[in-house]
Amino acid sequence: MMTITYIYHSCYLIEFIGCSVIIDYYRDAPREDGSKWVNDYLLNKEDDLYVLCTHSHSDHFNPDILNWRQRKENITYIFSDELKENGKIDAKVYYLRKEQTFEDARIKVMAYGSTDIGGSFLIGCNGRLLFHAGDLNNWHWNEEVGKAESLTYENNYLCELELLAEKTDHLHVAMFPIDPRLGKEYMRGAKQFVSRIHTAYFFPMHFGEQYEKANRFGETAAQYGCRYMPISQPGQIFTLI
Repeated sequence: MMTITYIYHSCYLIEFIGCSVIIDYYRDAPREDGSKWVNDYLLNKEDDLYVLCTHSHSDHFNPDILNWRQRKENITYIFSDELKENGKIDAKVYYLRKEQTFEDARIKVMAYGSTDIGGSFLIGCNGRLLFHAGDLNNWHWNEEVGKAESLTYENNYLCELELLAEKTDHLHVAMFPIDPRLGKEYMRGAKQFVSRIHTAYFFPMHFGEQYEKANRFGETAAQYGCRYMPISQPGQIFTLI
């Protein structure tokens, strides 16, 4: 069993028995009792904590995460090596290049590519595979650029998707962008993803405050045997078997 909490934007907290994983932290989210998910709950848990970051964009990387170790000793940082290249170097961070792997007794994290900067992560824990896309998406921008340029963006995405599909044809969980800024075909990349890789549960991200538009992907996901998990607010909790 695992618990997945939507924190904000592209940040999800995944809690397993004995450890927790938080990815692309941007800002904290409220709990029902008025406290905060990270500051008041997560950093006070005794379990091991893994902090993952896919790239250095400010909506995916908040430097405050490096201060968390002042409150919690059993914390492991796993970043895309793009953060190292941008000068955010720290000896206690594991940096992964594309197709590199971090593994310990609890978790395995494999780095994959992106169609923006940084990378994406395939996470194995407790016999489950989870994927966090970072900024990997079909950023086609077909309403803003010419056809040839749009097709280049799409082909870059399909190449990255195929590389992931070569390693696994089944995911328990995918966390993937549904960004309405792309225009009428804003769900195109997500549809291509679930049509290529069988995904049991799909969690949206990178949609800002446009919950309704993000949640429209549920009908499409169902066509591919994928259960879409609708988001209505930060701090929303899901329990998966």
